[in-house]
Amino acid sequence: MVSPLYQATHDHVKKSKVLKENSHTEMLVEGDDSGTPTFRTRDEASSIELFYDLFFVANLTSFTNIHPIDDQQTISSYIGFFAILWFTWLQVVLFDVRFGVDSLFERVAKLIHLAVMVTFAIIGTKFDPTSPHKTYATMRQLSMCLFVSRLVLIAQYGSVMLWVRDQKKITRPLSIHIASFAIGGVICMGFFFVFNATSSGQAYIVWYIIIVLEALAVFVSSSQWPSVSFQHTNLSERCGLLTLIILGEGIIVLTKSMNYIVKGENFSTGIIGQIISAVLIIASHPSFMPQPTLLWTNERPNTSTRPMYHLLWALTHFPFHTALVLLVEGTSRFITWRNAMEIVNHIYSVYDQIWSSTNNTTELADRFSILSATILKDSEADPIKYNVTGYLNTLRQSTDSSSDVAVDSAFEVLVTLVNAALKFFHIQAAEKTTKEPLAGGEDKNPYADLGNALIVYDLVFLYFFVAAGLTLVFMALLIFLNKRGRLVKGDWLGIGLRVVVGTGIACVSIVKTSYTAEERFLYSPWMIPTVMLGLGLVVTVDGILGWVLPAEGMEGKGKGENGRDEVA
Repeated sequence: MVSPLYQATHDHVKKSKVLKENSHTEMLVEGDDSGTPTFRTRDEASSIELFYDLFFVANLTSFTNIHPIDDQQTISSYIGFFAILWFTWLQVVLFDVRFGVDSLFERVAKLIHLAVMVTFAIIGTKFDPTSPHKTYATMRQLSMCLFVSRLVLIAQYGSVMLWVRDQKKITRPLSIHIASFAIGGVICMGFFFVFNATSSGQAYIVWYIIIVLEALAVFVSSSQWPSVSFQHTNLSERCGLLTLIILGEGIIVLTKSMNYIVKGENFSTGIIGQIISAVLIIASHPSFMPQPTLLWTNERPNTSTRPMYHLLWALTHFPFHTALVLLVEGTSRFITWRNAMEIVNHIYSVYDQIWSSTNNTTELADRFSILSATILKDSEADPIKYNVTGYLNTLRQSTDSSSDVAVDSAFEVLVTLVNAALKFFHIQAAEKTTKEPLAGGEDKNPYADLGNALIVYDLVFLYFFVAAGLTLVFMALLIFLNKRGRLVKGDWLGIGLRVVVGTGIACVSIVKTSYTAEERFLYSPWMIPTVMLGLGLVVTVDGILGWVLPAEGMEGKGKGENGRDEVA
């Protein structure tokens, strides 16, 4: 009786042979001038491969919604989860661009990879590597997912080895691929038993060591055997498409932020300016990125420096994509922040008008009561949590509006209303901060709530500008790697411009060292426009360079050896 695995592998090999006989341009083995067999590659991704990319971004979106970046712990968890997602995606792509075919076996393998992504989304709801003793069940599940992912990759590379089992120049690097996944899979499986209620807080670091070493093993071993290298593959297209999909996900995040504007009915000129600036930030990225589908085409296989550039170019996309997702997340948060600040400024303005309108504490309390009812209703706040009745009663009982008791009571009403407005826009401290009770079982301190919520945006301020600057710096590096050895004056000017502007934008975060300067800038409407103006400068100068130096500009094109367009 034939086993299902054997039958699936047989179908995979049979499909490959049919492709060879029909001379299709998919996974087809042929000989080069030296007689070494090579794999003919495709120029574009298949529908199921693009579908897999969408699963990646959907997973990231789900994780972002559940785990907002509120403190250093959440940002480290965010980057850690993104790293696991990204390197898992990378390994699947590295197989697809070289050996992917449309067969029953490959469809089953892709289905399992999609299932792994779905499981990542489920696990992501409780992902917290900094507290493995509390979430050890989640850590075990993630270890099992990593093991299954590597098991499928072993089966896929094994099926290719079966097809070319008599070609030592192909089976040797594939054996290294399989060995690296086997070692990584065994270690991940071992960690299923390591994580428990007494787990060390640093054990999860082994995951990241494994995924990086696996990627290095695949790239280095592939570079030694041209038959399985990434020359003439559509790896650049897959990385470029993922970049565009991430930018598309940024638009989705922005529209969610705009929902709060609609609910608050606060379409001021400042808010409209923020939205326009945010859209321009995202829309401008494709304008000065290297053309993704033209990066590695039409190169000679015997170029000695090429394998190392492949490694650097592909792995540079990880920090680039990380900075990009943090940039779009920070942009979304600052749109919400600006909308909230306009509401808060309105509350402060009305408060000042009421306070200066009369010295009678009873009248003050009555007017503050009307203001409170309006704000709490509009902000859909919990009337119990944001109850100001006690503060208003204390204000009424005070005979002197200038007394400390009256001033403190009135200000506590103001702080409570500001907290309610911030809560409406989901601007609040991390859960673990807000859940800690005060000593003596006292009610929650409204000043602490407000302070903790504002601390969150100190962190957003920091990573927003750093991420925005790094996106430009990594773009410059990608362009350099793309056009190595063929850089001309226009290229160097474009690269230098990106580095200088990117460094300048990142250095804006230094404002955080001055409390007064940061407070003025944070409460101003210039956070998002500052980044937009920097990116706009790059786009404008790029256009001028393309006009003044058309033959040497960043987007100059020529014809490759095979008659296809390539970057000049």
